[in-house]
Amino acid sequence: MKNSDFYLLVDEFLDECIQTMKSKGDTYAGASQDKFANFKRLAAKLSLHEFKILMVYMQKHLDAIDAFVREEYNDPEPIDGRIKDAINYLLILYGMIIESKDALIKENVFRREDIFK
Repeated sequence: MKNSDFYLLVDEFLDECIQTMKSKGDTYAGASQDKFANFKRLAAKLSLHEFKILMVYMQKHLDAIDAFVREEYNDPEPIDGRIKDAINYLLILYGMIIESKDALIKENVFRREDIFK
């Protein structure tokens, strides 16, 4: 595949990722319209960090992608949907890190250079 063709493919795919995120996002955000509300609610219930909740949710999609690579995928959802969801979870993680960066640094969870270039 030519670079130019690949970048067109990626542009279209990322547009679909964003549309998926927007369509699902309002439902998960609830009345608060907090993008990360569902992660925060479950994190509080289980006494876990919201990043760990995100990783559990994302792992479902990564496991499906792994099954696809191993040629053992038998899910009715097409693999492109799983890839979109995995990408979206990474983008959500990025947003969560940005939102909580000051607290993470203050709590010595991360150093500033771990989060930013």
